Amino acid sequence: MSQRGQRAPELQRAWDLMESVRDDPAVQEWLSEVDRLGPRRPRNDRHRGRWAVAASFCLAVGAVAAYLYFASSHYATHVGEQRDIVLSDGSRITLNTNTALNVSYSRTRRYIELERGEALFSVQHNAKRPFDVAAGGTVTRALGTEFNVDLRASQVTVSVLEGAVQVAASNEVARRAATNGGAAGDTRSGLATIAAALAKGEAIEIRPQERRVISEKADLERIDAWRNRRLEFTDVPVRVAIEEFNRYSRTRVVIVTAELQSVHVSGVFRIGDPDGFLFSLQAALGVKTLDSPGQVTPLRGGS
Repeated sequence: MSQRGQRAPELQRAWDLMESVRDDPAVQEWLSEVDRLGPRRPRNDRHRGRWAVAASFCLAVGAVAAYLYFASSHYATHVGEQRDIVLSDGSRITLNTNTALNVSYSRTRRYIELERGEALFSVQHNAKRPFDVAAGGTVTRALGTEFNVDLRASQVTVSVLEGAVQVAASNEVARRAATNGGAAGDTRSGLATIAAALAKGEAIEIRPQERRVISEKADLERIDAWRNRRLEFTDVPVRVAIEEFNRYSRTRVVIVTAELQSVHVSGVFRIGDPDGFLFSLQAALGVKTLDSPGQVTPLRGGS
């Protein structure tokens, strides 16, 4: 990924600072003092000298600006950790467990690359600077909104909490979506639109390897739960509950008994409390567990 533009807000502030040097009273006073204390020389030489000092100052600011311009903004969370980030334009990103992303701002575009995990974006509207989130061969463009992007091994799910978004994917995936009734108009190089205006309460699941795009209702309760450090399950297969739990814990639960996988469970659990989850699991399923380093295996009672 290109490093250019990843600190453009700071770069713009640096340029603004350089432009203000000429008229800043403190800088003007400093330059006058340079003239007064410096050796006496012809008037033209003095002017050249004072502006050479100003030029040196500008070069120093420019060097800082260039460093900021080429530096990368990278954010990440560990397993079980969550983090809130406020960007320079006031947009906010909430990173869920085991998530990593890069932020790249320029004068014309705000670009986020989600490398892994899940993040919730609350975007400050600016029609002149689109806000794009790239994840797993897709790009989601905010239309002044709050939305969630969940990147898993085989799929990307985009859910809208407020406002609307536009979702694009690789042309190959988009063409397959078109045959299933989705939109497919070229929007950006190598990408085509698969959802022109995904609205509040809607979601789209993209499975690039299967070349499938599925429109569905957004699971807003799940998103609200994780952002408040909870796991909530309502009559879901235990394998689904365990898969979600494993995202937040370094101690993994593994089911090896086939009859347990079809059992359904319900409950509300606090993220960061694996003991509470395992205790409830044991009580609900009537099982004991086999513990080994980094892994817990539920077994039927008496097994």
